[in-house]
Amino acid sequence: MDFSWITDDPILFGSLAFVVGLFVLAFIRLKHGQAKAFEQLRQQNRSLDKELQKANKQLLEVRSVVVGLGQRASEQQDIIKHLNERITELEQTDNDGRLYSRASKMVQLGADLNELIEECELPKAEAELMMSLQKKITGKEKIPPLESNPDNQKSLARQRRVRR
Repeated sequence: MDFSWITDDPILFGSLAFVVGLFVLAFIRLKHGQAKAFEQLRQQNRSLDKELQKANKQLLEVRSVVVGLGQRASEQQDIIKHLNERITELEQTDNDGRLYSRASKMVQLGADLNELIEECELPKAEAELMMSLQKKITGKEKIPPLESNPDNQKSLARQRRVRR
């Protein structure tokens, strides 16, 4: 191929050189624009990575707080359960106290053993004890003397067994 016709005409050659120069300039600008856009995308990507890492750290902190709160809630539930059991126990104890107060009052008013057992739902031994205590309080029954020396108490117990 013969390109001499292009070089022979200076206007055509200049025009062609100008067009090629424009294409080269446009290509350089395009390449520069792409490099600039690529750099912006890299910076944006780095920024998003940093935000993601920060969000992950916050998520881990929130998880640990939630676990801690869960444990505290469990401990509080255990405490509440224990307190409810204790309240029930105290209510039951109070009911027993009222029962014994009623039994004591009935003995003072002259109730017999069977009335105590039926009305206050006391076992026979407890009803007998209530009656005996009331008699001792009113002076109808003697209270045995207390010994402070344990050896004397043992010897007295032996003497009582021997007498029987």
